[in-house]
Amino acid sequence: MSGDPEQDADAVASALFTESDRLDPMSTRAARTTLRDKAYLDLRRMLMLGGFQAGTALPVRKLCEELDAGTMSVRDAVQRLAAEGALEALPNGRLRVPLLGRSEIEELFALRMLIEPHAAARAAEAVTPPAMAALDAALAALEAFAIPDAVDAAQLAANLAFHFAIYRMPGSPQLLQIIENLWLRFGPLLNAFIAASDGAQTYRTEQTVLHRRVVEAIRMRDPEFARSAMKAIIERSRLAAQEIGVL
Repeated sequence: MSGDPEQDADAVASALFTESDRLDPMSTRAARTTLRDKAYLDLRRMLMLGGFQAGTALPVRKLCEELDAGTMSVRDAVQRLAAEGALEALPNGRLRVPLLGRSEIEELFALRMLIEPHAAARAAEAVTPPAMAALDAALAALEAFAIPDAVDAAQLAANLAFHFAIYRMPGSPQLLQIIENLWLRFGPLLNAFIAASDGAQTYRTEQTVLHRRVVEAIRMRDPEFARSAMKAIIERSRLAAQEIGVL
């Protein structure tokens, strides 16, 4: 760790897909040698981190600048993400980040409530000393940020890294891919958390307690404790979404 919470958060979050590639050497993400793969992974990560607001149109030229990638690589990336449902086509042929209705957002939270607590329980069963050390480091990076007046992008990156330090532990490429796809659709909603300031301090304080709880549950190798702790984290996130008007 560098001592700079923003650099540390970005470094841990950048390792997210590298770790999942090692788990699934047969996935397309395992071949990171091409520029097309890099553009796809970079854009996918930006979506998961709330880099684009829901409803934002994504012209290829603009993405080429943001991703520092060529036109063909970016076109391939957006087509792949559209096929995954992470982007949607407009009548004019452009692509945009989907706008989700209230019922769709509720369903996302419901699916997260089913799958991520299961992953936390599996993590408690599978945890190893190196994986525990990685989770402790991810928690430290997240807590290195001062309790804010508003949540910023660096904190969202640290939060993503913390969660996936848990979800990688079971060593299941299938489970990891399901959760990544959920966060791919959930990520654009995080943009609203960046803009909101009301209640941010209370939210971060309460989530800090819940994060420490799930870490201790995994350290204790207690699957049911880990399951209930992760449910509490997601439920608090859902409540925050209601408080800022997303739900």
